[in-house]
Amino acid sequence: MNLKITSPESLDTAVAAVVRKRIELTTLKAAKDTEVAAVEKQHQAGITKKEAEITLDEETILAFCAANRGGLFTDKKSRETSLAVFGFEMTPHRVETANKKIKWADVIKRAVKASWSKVYVRAKLSLDKDALLADRETLTPEKQTALGIQFCQDEQFFIRPKPETAAETPAQEAA
Repeated sequence: MNLKITSPESLDTAVAAVVRKRIELTTLKAAKDTEVAAVEKQHQAGITKKEAEITLDEETILAFCAANRGGLFTDKKSRETSLAVFGFEMTPHRVETANKKIKWADVIKRAVKASWSKVYVRAKLSLDKDALLADRETLTPEKQTALGIQFCQDEQFFIRPKPETAAETPAQEAA
């Protein structure tokens, strides 16, 4: 629908039309979400059961392959069938503490102390914009300039249905 606004009255009518459409949209989204939740609930038991079956089957295959590794994987660490490639492979490298007694905080302290390992310590500095916004009334223009910041606001257009309007259904509005 192409709105034609030529007067304050037609503006009010156009805003009312947008509000009704927003209410209809919210109703449609709620209906969709309800249906999606029902479909997910309907299928969840089957999905959970199938995932458990797959996990059990994969554990059985792994146990057999591990127990018979020498005979099954003579040339390579993997085997190929018409449906899959399976076998053993190395995981990507990862960093762990040397033993369970050493905590990551200790590793960081050691890395900071050793001159050669500071490159391995990451310090993420970020500006606390929420604190700046909370203190915006007390930060003088000089302090803002010293930090190289300014507080900005933009004007934006909005249409917000009133709470009592949102409670009405499109059917009530048509009556």
